[in-house]
Amino acid sequence: MGKIRISKQIILFIGVIAITSCASSTDQKQLDKEMVLQTLKKFDDAVIERDEATLNALTATNLSYGHSSGKIQEKAEFVDDVVNGSFQFVSITNDNQSVNISENVAIVRHILSADATNAGQPAKVHIGIIMVFQLDENDKMVLLARQAYRLPS
Repeated sequence: MGKIRISKQIILFIGVIAITSCASSTDQKQLDKEMVLQTLKKFDDAVIERDEATLNALTATNLSYGHSSGKIQEKAEFVDDVVNGSFQFVSITNDNQSVNISENVAIVRHILSADATNAGQPAKVHIGIIMVFQLDENDKMVLLARQAYRLPS
């Protein structure tokens, strides 16, 4: 009779573990700093490579993309500008970076320094950036908002 009780307890324990595992697998993915930084790296690489598919995948449908000039673009305009515009990034470096996470949203701040070309002429970029990433309904991290700003001289 003692063996039967142990067997029932083991079966109950395995059942509880299985239910807990199933419940936690339906929970929303949790953001972490490394995930955010990997997504940012993919985004920067896609901008440099003018990779339209990756840019579309990494940006929210309702993206708000602000430039240091004050110009604001929606997703389609931003992607088209990166892919077909006269300004092209050659390299991007992000310094003084901070990542703050609140549930399914991450706020990234950094100083962006870049080499680029503008209508074929060499250009340098040195601006402040704030970016807001979120996990979408499919637990995929996307850029929701970005605002660049001029740094004090």
